[in-house]
Amino acid sequence: MSQAMHRPDYGQMLSGIAVPVLLISPDHIITYANDASEAFFGRSKRWLEGQRIDETLIFESERMNAALLLPDSDISAQDMELKTPHGVITVDINLSSVSKDPEWRIAIISPRNGGREHIGDQRDIGQQQAMGAPAILGHEIKNPLAGIKGAAQLLARIVDEKNRALTELIVNEVDRIARLLDQMQKLGRSEPAELGPANIHLLIERAIRSLRAANLAMPEISINYDPSLPDVLIDADGMVQILINLLQNATDALQGRLDGVIGISTRYVMSGALRDADIDRRSIKLPVEIAISDNGPGVPEHIVDELFSPFVTTKRDGQGLGLAIVRKLVQQMNSRVLFERDAVQGQTTFRLLLPVASGKTNV
Repeated sequence: MSQAMHRPDYGQMLSGIAVPVLLISPDHIITYANDASEAFFGRSKRWLEGQRIDETLIFESERMNAALLLPDSDISAQDMELKTPHGVITVDINLSSVSKDPEWRIAIISPRNGGREHIGDQRDIGQQQAMGAPAILGHEIKNPLAGIKGAAQLLARIVDEKNRALTELIVNEVDRIARLLDQMQKLGRSEPAELGPANIHLLIERAIRSLRAANLAMPEISINYDPSLPDVLIDADGMVQILINLLQNATDALQGRLDGVIGISTRYVMSGALRDADIDRRSIKLPVEIAISDNGPGVPEHIVDELFSPFVTTKRDGQGLGLAIVRKLVQQMNSRVLFERDAVQGQTTFRLLLPVASGKTNV
C-alpha cells in the first residue's frame, strides 16, 4: 500500500460503525457517541455526550451495572438484558480500556433484536395489535356516530332555543370523536409511503400558511434556511402533516408568552444515518436536517421517554396522538425524528433527519 494513500480519519471510522460505540471518561461520563448510538437510543449525540454511563446503560444484572463503574475493567458479555423505557432488549457488550489511556474506556453495544436498532421502536406483539386495532374498529364505530349526529341535527329543528345548545353539544362531540378516530386509523396503517423528490422549504412554507390560518394569534417565527439543500426523498403530504403537528405543538407550548419564538432551520449534516436490515445491512444516509424549536417550558421529565407513544400528552384537551403520528410517518419515509431539551438555553427542539432524492442515498 502506498504511504501517500489517504487514510480515513479515526472519527469518520467510528462514525461509520453500524453498532453503538461510546467513549467513557475516567469519571464515567460519555464523551463521544457515534451515529449508530443516536439511532439506538433515539437521542441526539449532543444529548448522549455528557450523560453518565450507568444512567444510560441499565442492565437487569446488578453485577453488570456495577462492572460499568469499575476502573481498568475489560468486559465482554453476551446476551445481557438491557432495560429501556419500552421494555427489555438483549445485547452483547464489550467494554475495554484505551491502550494509551487506560482510565478511558470504549463501550461497543451489539443489539441482538433482529435488526431493530432504535430503542423507541421496540414494541411487543400486544402493542403492535393495539396500533392496528383502530383500522379494524374505526368503520364500525363511525356508522353509529353518523346516526347519532343525524338524530341530533333533526332534534335541533324542533326543540326550543334553550335546549338547542344541548343538540349542538352532541353534534360537536360526535365530530370530535370522528376526528379522533381518523387520527387513530392513520396511526394503525402500515402501507408504505409514496416517496418522491420534494423541496423541503416549499413544504415548510405550506405548513406555516396552514398553521397561521388555524391560529388567530401566532408566536414569532424565526427562519434560517440553507438554500443550497438538495431535494429530499419523502412523502410530501405526509411531511406537511409532520411539520404542522410539530409547529402546532410549539405554538401550544408558547401560548400566553409574549416572548415566545418558534425557530425553524434547515442544514446539511454528516451524522444522520439509519440502519436498514432489509438493504444488505447497509445504512441510509440522512444528511438533511430540519430543526423546529421553541422557548416554552419543555416536556415534563417523567414523560420524555414516552413522548412518541400513543395517548401521552401534557395538553389538558389533547389526545396524545400527534407525536405518535409524527413518528409513524417519519418511519414510513425511512427518516428519523429526535427530541432535545436544552435546560440552560430554555429551548425544546425536534430534529427531522431526511434522505436526499438521489440514487446515492444508500451506501
